[in-house]
Amino acid sequence: MAPRPLPRVDDVRLGILYMVASVFLFSIQNAIGKWLAQSYPIPMLVFFRSAVALIPSFLLVYRAGGLAVLRTNRLGAQFARAAIWGASNVASFFAYHLLPLADAVALTFAAPIFLTALSWPILKERVGRQRWIAVGAGFAGVLVMAHPSGAGSTLGMANAILCAVCNAVGTLTVRGLTRTDHSAGIVTWTAIFMTAGALPVLPFFWVTPAPVDFLLFCSIGLIGGISQYWTTLALYHAPAAAVSPFNYTALIWASIIGFIVWGELPTLPMIVGAAVVTLTGLYLLRHEAGRVRPEAAATFRR
Repeated sequence: MAPRPLPRVDDVRLGILYMVASVFLFSIQNAIGKWLAQSYPIPMLVFFRSAVALIPSFLLVYRAGGLAVLRTNRLGAQFARAAIWGASNVASFFAYHLLPLADAVALTFAAPIFLTALSWPILKERVGRQRWIAVGAGFAGVLVMAHPSGAGSTLGMANAILCAVCNAVGTLTVRGLTRTDHSAGIVTWTAIFMTAGALPVLPFFWVTPAPVDFLLFCSIGLIGGISQYWTTLALYHAPAAAVSPFNYTALIWASIIGFIVWGELPTLPMIVGAAVVTLTGLYLLRHEAGRVRPEAAATFRR
């Protein structure tokens, strides 16, 4: 029996509230990941992030109509998306570990820029002159943040940019998958494949966590899964164009948390570059609003 879609209820204010709350939870998840990465291997973070996220993912499946939403004839594409998202998770945890929290978040905001730049070679979508100008400006902002002089962690910046690229490629795969598969199924298959992929390597990197740290590990997956679920609810209640710009509040939360926990202060190049990338991303989000599916628009920061 095919799942019955829930009746749509437009409530822009509620949608914005869900998106802001979702971004806040993701910011907490990133901070916890940065904290744990100081003492534990990255593969442990990736495993717990995906394994525990199965709980809210299956809740999303239940609300969407049951196990029927997991039916797919495109397991290969689902696996490819999970591999891309897994690479994004690894890169993001390395970036959060090696960079100030706000710096890492700001660099990952380049995802919409890479999305636009890659839409032509991957999907053969036309990219007009105005969009190429926006992409060029965004890349300039990334270069400013990346400190060409060599200051900062080069490896951390490379991982943050890799995370943005993976997010962009992952978004392009979602565009194709949502034509045939349910969005709740896509989210759940990603968590399943990422967990299965991380499990075989886990024994080689396992470090038995202290009880408090074990709870923090579990919270990464639970918080991430709930945040993704709230993002879905945000897009259920309001158009993507109305809620997607609130993804950028993550930079505010990252700056506050980074200062309180680690005493991190953003540098002038980071502030200028982040402002350029944010404005460029907002322009591209607005430009794409009429043509990008809601599920795809939500994945810019995943």
